[in-house]
Amino acid sequence: MKSILALAIASSYGLLIRGIFGYISPSFEVMSLTFLCLVPFFIGFLTVRFWPEGKIKSTWSAFAKPWLTCLILLIITILLNIEGTICWAMIYPFFSAAAGLGGVLTYKIMERKPKNRDHHDILDENDWDNSSTLKMSLVLLLPIFLGLIEGDRTSSQQYITLEESVTIDASAEEIWQTITHLGKVDHTEKATYFTNTMGFPKHLYTTLDTCALGGKRIAYYEKGLFFEETITEIIPFKKLVLDIHVDPDKIPATVLDEHIVIGGKHVDIIADTYNLVTNPDGTTHLSLSSQYVINTPFNWYAGIWAKYLMSDLLRGELHLIKRRAEIE
Repeated sequence: MKSILALAIASSYGLLIRGIFGYISPSFEVMSLTFLCLVPFFIGFLTVRFWPEGKIKSTWSAFAKPWLTCLILLIITILLNIEGTICWAMIYPFFSAAAGLGGVLTYKIMERKPKNRDHHDILDENDWDNSSTLKMSLVLLLPIFLGLIEGDRTSSQQYITLEESVTIDASAEEIWQTITHLGKVDHTEKATYFTNTMGFPKHLYTTLDTCALGGKRIAYYEKGLFFEETITEIIPFKKLVLDIHVDPDKIPATVLDEHIVIGGKHVDIIADTYNLVTNPDGTTHLSLSSQYVINTPFNWYAGIWAKYLMSDLLRGELHLIKRRAEIE
């Protein structure tokens, strides 16, 4: 029963801070070092601090218990539409690891307490970890003060170009025709397993008004998501460059989490480039590269997930083109 109380206290704290960061002021950034490092650290502290005395007997246990609290937060925030599944799937390992470190530090501090003292004596008013003292209250509110100061000051832009390629048993002309006339996309044609599992909308169809410089192509996805693309370079049967524009205000809030919405503050896709090279054996080497930008305080971590997501999208597009071109 006490373990449930510990989870309830820690998760309530997490929900409270998330509410403050999400709704009080735009100065509070959820995608900040304060929220993603310090907040889970205190969640881990509270989980272990209020866990039944003597039930946590190892460093590993102290590290693992806060993961349960983070799981509770994950479930609640998804059910209440506070966070999206994609966002949580990406940040959960990082968030929970930070919570685990908070749990380990708390366990080490509590280990040093004299074993012969009465439990109530341990909770005297001079203990820095007594949640009823003013000192502890101020410590737990530290993320609010630091979050207000940090804002988006620790974020930095990183431009990334990612390329995938495939060899297709078809001529460059046949492949070009496929690229410029994609039309409706059947759900069995595009193998984007990773992104679909993560909750990214499926590709429905693509239109192109004219295959010439300045031509407009629009790629439509489920739930109202669409990409407006403009042809900025074209060499028939060899190269096609598309400048991509996404208006985040036109993307329904139910499509993507606000923190990873394409065209938003933290991620944007800039351009796609198709390159076709005819091989000596008559097959064609088709490459598709995408230039995108991420803007977070931890691009090293966000970049890993962005790479997996973008690679899956590019491979899915190449799989679709290969399948259609070889059938034709």
